Amino acid sequence: MIFSNDIKIKPTFFSIYSSTGSDWIYQKTPLTYFGAGFKANFDNDFWNIDLQYTQLGFFGEIKSELYHFSPIKSLPYLDKSKDAPGYWSEYINARIAYITNVLEFDFGIFDRHWGHGVRALQVSSKAPSYPQFGLEWKLNENLILSYFHGFLNSGIEDSSRMIYYNNDFSQRTINIPRNIASHKIEWSPTGDFSLSLNETVIYASRSLDIHYLIPMAPFYPIENYLGDTDNLQMGFDMSYKLSANKKIYLGFFMDEVTPEWILNEKNHNWFAWQIGINAKKIRSKDIFLTAEYNWTDQRIYKHKYNINDYYSHNSPLGFWAGPHSEELLLKFLSLYQKFRITFEYSYVKRGSMTREMINSHYNDTYDKRYENGYQKKAFTLLKIDRLTSIDGLELSFAVNNIKFINSNFILNESDVSIISIDKLAIEIGVNYNH
Repeated sequence: MIFSNDIKIKPTFFSIYSSTGSDWIYQKTPLTYFGAGFKANFDNDFWNIDLQYTQLGFFGEIKSELYHFSPIKSLPYLDKSKDAPGYWSEYINARIAYITNVLEFDFGIFDRHWGHGVRALQVSSKAPSYPQFGLEWKLNENLILSYFHGFLNSGIEDSSRMIYYNNDFSQRTINIPRNIASHKIEWSPTGDFSLSLNETVIYASRSLDIHYLIPMAPFYPIENYLGDTDNLQMGFDMSYKLSANKKIYLGFFMDEVTPEWILNEKNHNWFAWQIGINAKKIRSKDIFLTAEYNWTDQRIYKHKYNINDYYSHNSPLGFWAGPHSEELLLKFLSLYQKFRITFEYSYVKRGSMTREMINSHYNDTYDKRYENGYQKKAFTLLKIDRLTSIDGLELSFAVNNIKFINSNFILNESDVSIISIDKLAIEIGVNYNH
């Protein structure tokens, strides 16, 4: 570890053993996974630089489609080990920020989370980190403008460029560019109430469009000006303090905006919404409670041109379960001396969303919710973490129960066989984060 007045560099490590693989594996087989890397930070009056790198290893037969049906952050890739019965991946976050009294500029490769909930409808950290830059401008005491632009991974091959990376020895896949631009204005007239209006656009097939680099300019007329080739979304977030320790919050996200049809039964205004409440410092104790419900329309986050889907690295940029889904989440956290006790319950259901269904919805032919298949998962977790006498070293013990219904369901396919699994996992872990 290296410490100075401005610079800190410290190692990180974790290792977890799961008796039945938790939600990384369909079957009841053991899994050991670990991460090793470092964190670095530079901080002074104007600059803040954060760097984190983690190499991940999995010893067991994990299923990549499973972490897409989990709030766990998605992996950018998953390589099978040539020398051991395992898989490898990695995480990286690097952010540079310049901060003044009223302005903050940042750029790098990192995550954002916009919204008051545990989950996020508009901008979440579910997808692997992607390159981006942005700003936060404090217009006055009650008004803040936020903006960012990001460069995504479309997963769609660019055949016109692949020829340069193919030969007799190897092949490389080059993807068509996909980008995101988003801004929001947050108004807080009192200390108890907050309202933010947001707008997001997904555009592709070009590296950087200067039209979407103007933080205060509305994207809706710009998208129309450019010929309606992109994918526009709008929404809002709101929170209200019921008391000093309790807050209720709402979130709303609308895709494929057609304002003049908003009250029409056959419309292209596709919604997602969120409602939640959290409480902290209950009876002056370090106890935190959260109850949250999220719901997404069958068609949200998808587009008639799949190059404009609201995805990166095959993971949704908004709500982690994607379109045609809903989740009830309950969380309890208690801090007592050197112990942290966590209880979590999540019930999530997700329906199919094939390309044929998307096309039919654009033609005003709609499928009923879940009529073409669905997948369900009930996840219950009890976890106890304990700090040790070694600074930064933490031990954990957890029990979780997972009930899969239609566990091999694939979002973009139909007519899959049904596999239902109910399994209990015991987990033991160690974490060092000085």
